[in-house]
Amino acid sequence: MQSGYKSLKQEIKKTIVLALPICMGQLGHVLTSVADYTMLGHTNPLEMAGATFATSVFFPLMIFGLGFGLGLTPLVANANGAKDFEKQKKLFVTGFKVNFLIGVLILVLLLWVGRYLNVFNQPDDVINVCTKYFVLISLSIIPIMLFSALKQYLEGLQNTWTPMIISLIGNVLNIILNYLLIFDHGSYGGLGIEGAGWATLFSRTFMFLTFIGYYLYRKKLRGVLISVFKNVMNFTYLKEIINISLPISVYMFFEVTAFSAATFMMGWVSEAHIAAHQAALSLASISFVIAMGVGNAGSIRSATYLGEGSVYKIKGVVNSVVTISLVLSALFAFVFLFFNAHLPLFFVDSAETQIITLTSVLLVYAALFQFSDGLQVVFQGLLQGIGDVKIPSIIAAAAYWLIGLPLGYILTFYTTIGYSGVWIGLSVGLTFSAILQITRYKFSFKKLLS
Repeated sequence: MQSGYKSLKQEIKKTIVLALPICMGQLGHVLTSVADYTMLGHTNPLEMAGATFATSVFFPLMIFGLGFGLGLTPLVANANGAKDFEKQKKLFVTGFKVNFLIGVLILVLLLWVGRYLNVFNQPDDVINVCTKYFVLISLSIIPIMLFSALKQYLEGLQNTWTPMIISLIGNVLNIILNYLLIFDHGSYGGLGIEGAGWATLFSRTFMFLTFIGYYLYRKKLRGVLISVFKNVMNFTYLKEIINISLPISVYMFFEVTAFSAATFMMGWVSEAHIAAHQAALSLASISFVIAMGVGNAGSIRSATYLGEGSVYKIKGVVNSVVTISLVLSALFAFVFLFFNAHLPLFFVDSAETQIITLTSVLLVYAALFQFSDGLQVVFQGLLQGIGDVKIPSIIAAAAYWLIGLPLGYILTFYTTIGYSGVWIGLSVGLTFSAILQITRYKFSFKKLLS
């Protein structure tokens, strides 16, 4: 018993050391948007609703693109475990070029979608106020995608601290630029929501350029980066990258679009409801990306052991990841449940009583789905680590779009439950996803051992 506890403690320590920088880096992406919502919410709730809507359209396509970068990490980790350094380099070269091409395609799609934002049936003033902001954050997709390729390669090599530091610096820069560009500073009138867009574009570009500088500074990484330009048309291991990256992108896309669809549903109720929804969702997203970081750490460790041929060690990784997830879920559930009336004040002034009340109710539901949300995302990461991505992607898409959203729509618009029905539906969908992902992992891991 004591030996088992000591072993679990050691595994938890190893996972935390790897996961902590990943979690902090993941938070950087979320907090960039949260900073926009928060600062705009304290100046103009309409602009906060506009930023919420624009991000809800932009974010799913960004996440779809970033999924290709996430797929690179377990492949690099596996090659690293097998000491196949040539494959590591070729994976990066192909992954970097694929990320760039996907970024260009997403940018073209975003600019086209930006011309037809009215089809989402949102209030006219919300659409009008966010048009320039949407264009600016759309332009940031290229540096985001290239940053992702650089980041995920390093994380596959278990260097997670460098991406974290660069992400945090970029996030601090975004907050500073938001303050300078959004608000009225006397002689300078402030740009409001447009200023938030410029801050996002500048900070994300800065993060990418800083990462390039780091690669050029480190001799081993410099050679890997230069290899990208030696044979532009060479896409070695493209099929292997697509086989794991595409399913990850698809499931992440369906997951995020589910929450975006929930945002649109809230917009059909009122501007106050969409603002409250985004405030609660921003807080829930913080717990989600931290759990995702833990899952990513489990994916990296599992893929590395798989590459080494030490499959039996993966069980210890699973135990540590699940334990950490449960502890974090309990912590966030406690915070959301007992501070639900105070947390909305981070996003709006105390005078916005309706938004505060609505947000506090939604945070209760956020507290209730913390365990299922945490478990489903960490098991998705663990499944990625052992190369099982297709079935988990189908599970995630079905849980959100066939269960969560339809149930939320019915409860909201066809019962007396009202707007809370959206979050009840999402909670049920997350619970189904968690149960099925755990079941799938048990099946896949047993198959791996046989």
